[in-house]
Amino acid sequence: MIRHDKNPSVKIKRDEHHAGITVMILVALLGFTRAGLAGEENPTLAWGKDIYMTYCGSCHGESGKGDGPAAAGLKAFPPDLTYISTRYGGAFPQTLVKNYIDGEQPIAAHGSRQMPVWGKLFRRDKSDTEARMQISALTTYLESIQSNPER
Repeated sequence: MIRHDKNPSVKIKRDEHHAGITVMILVALLGFTRAGLAGEENPTLAWGKDIYMTYCGSCHGESGKGDGPAAAGLKAFPPDLTYISTRYGGAFPQTLVKNYIDGEQPIAAHGSRQMPVWGKLFRRDKSDTEARMQISALTTYLESIQSNPER
């Protein structure tokens, strides 16, 4: 049976109740997302760290400081990735970092453009969308390891 309330105050109270529930759900989701950024319980951050350790750790080191086991064999010493934000005035340059990872921005230490750049490698067995998701997760991880010079 469908009930139609003729009293407008009943409808307003029901709408307020639904709006309240919606706000509580949004607040909970935002809180979960913010809490997740602080630690590895965030799946994107954990995935980004895994990608980092697989593809970047050998040169840039486990902590991102440029002291990986393969660093000595590179044309140029890898930079400390924990100070990207500091080098860009305190703001993490997400688009620039994504372009470096993707290969759209050349890096002298990575050699010629013929050498596989991570974006190209990620696309080898995956779709462009999946590769972009990997690049985004890796960028999220790099942003999470930024040093705060005021600490």
